[in-house]
Amino acid sequence: MSPDAGDSGGPAAGTASVPLHRRPLVPSARYPLRTLTSPTYLIAIGVIAFFAWWASGSPTSFFALSLVYASIFITLALAWDFSSGLTGYLNFGLPFFFGLGAFTAGYLSWHGNRQVPELLLVSFGMGLLAGLLFSLPTLRLRGPYFTLLSLLLPLIGADFIIAFWTQLHLPTEGFEFLPFLASTPEAELVLLSVVNGVLLTAFLLLRDSHFGLVLRGIRDDEDALGSEGIWTFPYKVAAFTLASGVVAFSGATYALVYTYGGVDTFDFIFILFPVLIVILGGIGELAGAVLAGYLVILLYQYLSPILSTLTFIILSVIAILLVLFLPGGLLKPIRSFVRFMRTGAPA
Repeated sequence: MSPDAGDSGGPAAGTASVPLHRRPLVPSARYPLRTLTSPTYLIAIGVIAFFAWWASGSPTSFFALSLVYASIFITLALAWDFSSGLTGYLNFGLPFFFGLGAFTAGYLSWHGNRQVPELLLVSFGMGLLAGLLFSLPTLRLRGPYFTLLSLLLPLIGADFIIAFWTQLHLPTEGFEFLPFLASTPEAELVLLSVVNGVLLTAFLLLRDSHFGLVLRGIRDDEDALGSEGIWTFPYKVAAFTLASGVVAFSGATYALVYTYGGVDTFDFIFILFPVLIVILGGIGELAGAVLAGYLVILLYQYLSPILSTLTFIILSVIAILLVLFLPGGLLKPIRSFVRFMRTGAPA
């Protein structure tokens, strides 16, 4: 058997130019070991562990809170990259599921006095249910039609809360004085770091499995998969439902970190930053979202007091330049360097 190319369960040598739907949808012979020992995965896990350790010795809580903020957006980026990045179906409805998770945690805390693990678990379940109900009708559409429907979701969610918050018996346009996710920002960071490590591992294993190969085949040529007898619809529904649950879980963690789940959780910043992070990290790479997530959010946190609204513009320009001159994202030069160190030849 010819050796595999790349370091993340890529195509076998000699097949790199063959469209994914023309290759057998069978994982690498060394799956899952190859996935869990790939340099990019190990680097991403190492970065997560390093920041969790570094923040514990930070003299200020601002750094730890910035890393907590980054971890939440990394969770969002991983979910978006797993669903939209792998399938090519651009879903801009993340803020709806994010806000749903925040409001679910707030409602249960106010009216049920539930503990934090239960708040997170129920929010995850609500996200799965909402994602399933959204995916079943909309994923029969393609291209701009699906994207447009997903784009309307956050607007509907925010307008609904603003219009009916008194009828919903909310204390304000949201829930205040929620319990903290953990006792200190450092403890919150450790918890979120573990969550991101588990998510990265699970999503990479799924990406390199038969399930993930079908998702990437959808992005490559969905019609060709259908002509070969593969019904892609349940794969898409499963991917977007799982991603929606993860996003709602992330919304609940955000509400508990800031002890407030309000209408602002439906803001489009909760899709703009994840998409920017995924573009910088490399679409479909997953591990790149971790590296880019820390970079983008830390830059935003520390530059915003100086540059104000110019910060996001600068980050967006960087993303555009990367798309033009480094379309593979930040992982492309890293992977090329690793390959050069292994073989002595440029990638």
